[in-house]
Formats: sequence, C-alpha cells, structure tokens
Amino acid sequence: MFAFESADSLAQFTVWLIPFAGGGIVSILAGQWAGWKLLAALALICLLLIGGLRSSIQVFPDHVEVVRKWFFVPYKTYRSCFIEDVAFGGDWGLEEGAMGIVVRMSGQEIHLGTSKNMRYLYESLIPFVNTWRPPGHG
Repeated sequence: MFAFESADSLAQFTVWLIPFAGGGIVSILAGQWAGWKLLAALALICLLLIGGLRSSIQVFPDHVEVVRKWFFVPYKTYRSCFIEDVAFGGDWGLEEGAMGIVVRMSGQEIHLGTSKNMRYLYESLIPFVNTWRPPGHG
C-alpha cells in the first residue's frame, strides 16, 4: 500500500555524539601524543557509519513495518497492526525545527526520514493513522 526509504537523521545525529560527547574519550585521545590521529580515525569511522544509516516504512494490508538498516543490513525492525499517530520530530510535534517525523506504533515512537522529506512522508502517512485497520483488527 505504501513504501518509503531514506536516510535516518536521528540515528546519524546519535552517531555524531560519539566523537563530540564520548564521555571524556575525546579529551583523553586529544591529550595523547597520537591523539589527533586517533580523533581523525574516529571521525572517519563515524562518517562511514553515518553514510549507511537508513530507515524504511512499509504499510501492508495487514500490518506496518519499520526497518532500520546500515547499508543493506537490517539491525532493528518494528511491526504493528496499525499506525497510532504521526507527528513532526521536533518540539511539540511542530514542523518548524523538526529533523523528520515520528510514527507511533504499538506505543513506541519511531523517528523516520530527514528534514528534506518529512513533509512528503507526513502527508503520505496521515491517511493510515487511526482510521486504517487491517482486516480482523477492528
């Protein structure tokens, strides 16, 4: 019924927390003689991780599925019978300042998309919110 895949901006942001807020690791590395080389290697590793982080959503006749991937390797899958709510992934669910959208399924909030595609994704998923139920589920 609907399928969409894009970069996963929240996961990408979280990866950048490793070098910038690594619990003191960055300052320890920078204080060592080879610290700048290690910091450059850490930044390169983060770029590699970020380059492959993606998320997809598929709405089937009987369920909804969100899959988080690193390149083509899925590492987290969420499934539900229906979508409870869709909101922008910013303060108070507003579009301004959002990095993507948040889909609520089975009581879990799952962040999807990027700021570039969030309007399209939001408008595409709204018809499936609360009014759509798979056969046999209400």
